[in-house]
Amino acid sequence: MSAIPETKDLLKIIRNLHHIHDYTVLLERILHEARLFVRADAGTLYLRDNDKLYFNYIENDTLFPDGKSEDKFTYTDRSIPLNKSSLAGFVAVTAQPLLIDDVYALPDSLDFTFNPEFDKKSNYHTQSQLVIPLVGDNQKTLGVIQLINAQYGGKTVPFSAMDKVHISFLADHAVLALEKASMAREMVMRMVAIAELRDPFETGSHAKRVGEYALVLYDRFAESRGVSLAERNQKKEAFRAAAILHDVGKAGVSGDILAKNGHYNEKEKLLMYRHTVYGARLFPDSESLWDRIAREVVLNHHERWDGSGYPGKIKDIKTNPIKFGSGKKGKEIPLSARIVAIADVYDALTSERSYKEAWTAQAALHFLKSKSDKLFDPELVGIFLKLGDTLDAIKRNFK
Repeated sequence: MSAIPETKDLLKIIRNLHHIHDYTVLLERILHEARLFVRADAGTLYLRDNDKLYFNYIENDTLFPDGKSEDKFTYTDRSIPLNKSSLAGFVAVTAQPLLIDDVYALPDSLDFTFNPEFDKKSNYHTQSQLVIPLVGDNQKTLGVIQLINAQYGGKTVPFSAMDKVHISFLADHAVLALEKASMAREMVMRMVAIAELRDPFETGSHAKRVGEYALVLYDRFAESRGVSLAERNQKKEAFRAAAILHDVGKAGVSGDILAKNGHYNEKEKLLMYRHTVYGARLFPDSESLWDRIAREVVLNHHERWDGSGYPGKIKDIKTNPIKFGSGKKGKEIPLSARIVAIADVYDALTSERSYKEAWTAQAALHFLKSKSDKLFDPELVGIFLKLGDTLDAIKRNFK
């Protein structure tokens, strides 16, 4: 076997996890770092919700080379019962880790069994497993990390007892990081709830879906441009929060304006346009990446590729009265806002409103394609059109 990873490497991973503030990005990193540390070919992170364990993140180097998310997302709306019959369920109920050399050689006397259905459907062969609980301060299991098929010399080997010690230690600190990130997530969603009090069409589910659509689009775009994984992960944190908060400025607009179903007159349009500026004012100039990306998105997500959007070029967003300028065009619009514009319109079209039926995904994608190079960045639309299965999975997960 190769040398046991140094403790200092594990501590470095833990320090990095504590620096991640976005709850969802943190969950992804916990699984990824745990899997890499013990050389696992695959892994699943489950989160507990009442009496079920939901697949939250899946990685599998054999089935999903290069971490292709369209494959992984198709599993994230699935769940298993919270009982002792499965490996992950047993660990969740007992809060005790499992170290298994070969899941196909389990004694019949055990409470749990291995379900081979996934292996049969995917032509994968699960052998060794390391399953670790994520236990909170109140001793309640929050989730489970399931690591599959340790690798050495191109072959599957058992996980070691030291692997169990290391990942258990990582899991304890991961829970602490998750609890801090959860507080940050709650604050973001409370800001969305404030806007929702004014706008009957602004919901937490809509905001979350826009965040997920935008994040996947950004990640795929950045990957195509050769942006490093480290830089993508850093920006994804701030990007998700910014996308979720894209319409937070609606809290400053009259409820009568927001609730209107028909077309706005010119005066009403100007009142509505203000929400972009009101929202941007919440994120002052600073060196914070979160503030900068949030300000870009909130201010510019209604700008359009051909310059027909709003609020346009404003010399100083702090000045009253607000003076709207000519619309920003093309790449004058920040990348973050061009991405959220596509995600926002797609979700609005595919969501039911009091004044319209939900469009099909196919119809919404056709609309985006027809408006490419007019309302939306054509390169980004081209990438978005290829995310079909992922978009469908996100829609199911955030109804």
